[in-house]
Amino acid sequence: MNDYLTRLAEAAVDPELAGDEAQRLRERLTQAGLIVAPGPARRRPDQKAVALARRRAGGGTSLSELVKQGRG
Repeated sequence: MNDYLTRLAEAAVDPELAGDEAQRLRERLTQAGLIVAPGPARRRPDQKAVALARRRAGGGTSLSELVKQGRG
C-alpha cells in the first residue's frame, strides 16, 4: 500500500512522468481539489509602514474607557 501511495504522489506531481495515465491521474486529482496551482508570490509589508501603523493603533480612546463612559 505504501508503495502504491508513493507512486500515486509521484505521478501527481512529477512532470517527468508525463503520459496518458499520469496525465489522467493529475486531471482527476485536480478535479478533486487535491492539486492546486500556486498563487501569486506574497511580499512582506514595509517595516516602516508596520511601525507607523502600530504607533497609530496605540493612540486614541481605549475600549475599556469607552465602555466606562457608556455606563455613566
